[in-house]
Amino acid sequence: MAFSNPQIYIDDLAKPLLRRFQAEPTSYELAISCCIILFHFADVVAHVRGAKAHEIAYEIAEKIPNFHTVRAIANAGKHVELTRHPRPELIGLRAEHLTKGRGAAFSDGSYFSDGTTWSDMPETVVVETPDGTKHDVLHLCTSVLAELTDDLDFFRV
Repeated sequence: MAFSNPQIYIDDLAKPLLRRFQAEPTSYELAISCCIILFHFADVVAHVRGAKAHEIAYEIAEKIPNFHTVRAIANAGKHVELTRHPRPELIGLRAEHLTKGRGAAFSDGSYFSDGTTWSDMPETVVVETPDGTKHDVLHLCTSVLAELTDDLDFFRV
């Protein structure tokens, strides 16, 4: 199995892990694990291109802005608190900012302006970033994976 191939990485790691998270949307370990796997897709693309991983991460985030938040969750989950990040508004994110709560109110992953959602939304892992923005982590992971797989530039080997 060649996890250094972007397509295999997505098909054999990211997609199955996301399916598990979709089946267990309140699982902290699956939420953080999905973010870690999605963020480290940049490493795989960098390996294939002979580039630096942080440069590829910037390229992905330029095309997929939610990648910044996935990256922040991945690093906060690994390091307890985010102390560096290209987006200053995400610095200070801590692993314990991930909580169980109701999913996003709208299909774009957003909540009402006061951070609430519909009362019948299913429970999932939610994170409120230091800038006060609330994020449905399952939605973040699902949308980032979908956008990654739609961009064929990342899969040219």
